[in-house]
Amino acid sequence: MPDDFHWKPRCHLDTLPTGLFLHGEIVASMHQRIDGAWLARLHRDDGLHSPLVMRRCTSFDAGRKGCELWALRHERALRRKVAIKLQWIQDNVVLRGRGTRLEPQHATPPS
Repeated sequence: MPDDFHWKPRCHLDTLPTGLFLHGEIVASMHQRIDGAWLARLHRDDGLHSPLVMRRCTSFDAGRKGCELWALRHERALRRKVAIKLQWIQDNVVLRGRGTRLEPQHATPPS
């Protein structure tokens, strides 16, 4: 895998590295079913209308390997998706958190 892809826990409750991340954005993840079996979730698209793509895995390691192969096959599209999302965050979230003040004319909605 390229260096900017890495596995880590998806959240503080996970004890295993179940999320495949690219620049801090999740692109694939592993989920354990109640019966102990594993599913791989491929995060190709975001949004309510995007398909939920999940695949059964024969083991945790096999699922992670499958996620990595999928990510390599779709690397260009994943990088484009993550770049767009990170740019949106930069433009709409980060700048306001750095103490950049809005001018009064921009703070009130137009009438």
